[in-house]
Amino acid sequence: MSRRHDIEERIEAFKEIRGIMESMKNLAMMETRKLARYHQTQQRVVSSIRDALNDVWRFNAPDTGLPDAPPVYLLFGSERGFCGAYNEQLLSRLEQQPDHLRAPLISIGSRLNGLIRQKYPHAVCLTGAVVAGEAAAVLADIIETLNRLRRQLGPLRLEVIHFTPDSQAPLCEPALPSLAERADRGLPPLLNLPPRQLLGELLEQYLFALANAWFFTALMAENQRRMQHLDQAGHHLGGRMDELAKRRNVLRQEEIIEEIEVILLSAESVCVPGIDSNGTVHKENRKPLG
Repeated sequence: MSRRHDIEERIEAFKEIRGIMESMKNLAMMETRKLARYHQTQQRVVSSIRDALNDVWRFNAPDTGLPDAPPVYLLFGSERGFCGAYNEQLLSRLEQQPDHLRAPLISIGSRLNGLIRQKYPHAVCLTGAVVAGEAAAVLADIIETLNRLRRQLGPLRLEVIHFTPDSQAPLCEPALPSLAERADRGLPPLLNLPPRQLLGELLEQYLFALANAWFFTALMAENQRRMQHLDQAGHHLGGRMDELAKRRNVLRQEEIIEEIEVILLSAESVCVPGIDSNGTVHKENRKPLG
């Protein structure tokens, strides 16, 4: 009885855990759908600014080209758990980059920060976001950190390591866009501002829009990975519950068999007066009829 009772308690505990996991998966699903709308809109904004930046650059690019600068790596990790090896894969991608041991690092997300501090004590660790509504505060911290590093170290080349939805491995993307070469034909755009000033302002707007796109992309990928991980964990937990239910049924059958055996033994041990175990009635116990 005690063994079956212990198994029933474990089954009930697993049911509560599975209910919590289902709630977490549903929250991640709702956040993913909301982020998908933000992601599509932000991608269109980034594309429009990049096209405008290319149009100005093609006809007004400086002859010296873009200066070379050392990299600074920005990693978008997870703020919460239940993502599998999400943060470990980001760290593995960082280790593949040149100068990753000496380059400045910015880590986003508490779960990633714990891993980063062990290997890169010089990294700047910032708190991430759980929902899309916290994007503004996180981006403000990133911009402040980048400005501080630029003042301390001079010009830096920003490289971003993050996941995208439906991807199995993280990407490492440069912040600066792939600008078009100078055009020999065509009409230049009509400008109301000096080209250098317009290029600077367009680039500033582009980087801000791109940072938002990175944030929404990484957060959507994180929630997607969490949904997959919780779904797999739920299937595994369901299998364990089925195994425990089978063991409980076997123990219950054994208990029933034991109860039946006890009843049969009790019936055999009871003797009726005047009747032996074979059912024979003795003469002295017979009563006259009539």
